[in-house]
Amino acid sequence: MPRRPEPRASPCLRLALSVAVLAASLTSRPAGAEPAISATADEHYERGRSEREAKRFAAAVAEFAIAYKEIPPTQSQRATVLFELVDAQRSAFAAGGRVRGREHPAKHLCDAEVALTEFIEMAEKKRAPKAKRSPDARMAGELRVDVRKQLDEARKASADLDCATVELPRDDVPEPAPEALSNETDKPRRAIHKPFVIAGAVTTGVGMIFVGLLASGLVRGKRAEEDGDALVAKSPTLPEEDPVLKAIDRRGKSANHLAIAGGVIGTAALGAGIALLVIGLRGGPSSSRVALSPTFSRQDLGLLLRWQF
Repeated sequence: MPRRPEPRASPCLRLALSVAVLAASLTSRPAGAEPAISATADEHYERGRSEREAKRFAAAVAEFAIAYKEIPPTQSQRATVLFELVDAQRSAFAAGGRVRGREHPAKHLCDAEVALTEFIEMAEKKRAPKAKRSPDARMAGELRVDVRKQLDEARKASADLDCATVELPRDDVPEPAPEALSNETDKPRRAIHKPFVIAGAVTTGVGMIFVGLLASGLVRGKRAEEDGDALVAKSPTLPEEDPVLKAIDRRGKSANHLAIAGGVIGTAALGAGIALLVIGLRGGPSSSRVALSPTFSRQDLGLLLRWQF
């Protein structure tokens, strides 16, 4: 899309704007005569000026718009910020942008016309019947005439341009301010809960040992079975009460018991250890819904993990 020339205000208009800015900054007013301008408005106004100086006009528009909304309607400096906003909007339109579907840079001009019209109507409501229009209202009227001329030229180039439906180009929308981002990323990361991490590592290690006993019991049981089968094949008439055969049977049963115990305890210990490690690395339990307590009796010994969801 060809780059549009940046609009230039008339010398008289620029002189009037400069005088208005100077008067607003130098004129002394009685304390408490007008509501104070918030720090938020001042901050966004300074950001808008910086963005405009950097030729990032769309970002300047966003900052000036926030500052303008934050300033009370009764504050005289509100007009100055409005004129800064309109100037940035016209510059953003002149800088151009992609035209696709309803997206068109003329959206900046549409918003400028609306803001100026609202300002003028509010000034007319406050004006006494025989009083003259204020300098700010006259300047807003002159700016609105210029903006409407630019809109008419834009409509000649785009016959379907309608301020009621037009949207800003996607590549012209500034990034959200840092404070508007989700505060999920600003949450401090919880420190590692060392007692849970240590307990989890120890419990996981115990579980691995019992898993090793499971494997050892399976191997020993398999060997006992093979030894028994070999002995029976060698001596088919060997009685069941033979001491050697009984010793092999006892060895096989002992290996099976070891495998069962290793599988049960090892699986439980591994599960508890991994759960403790996860909780510890995440900073420990967030509430009392997680509890770890030892269990012991004549039949068993271990750890009890309670986790309430």
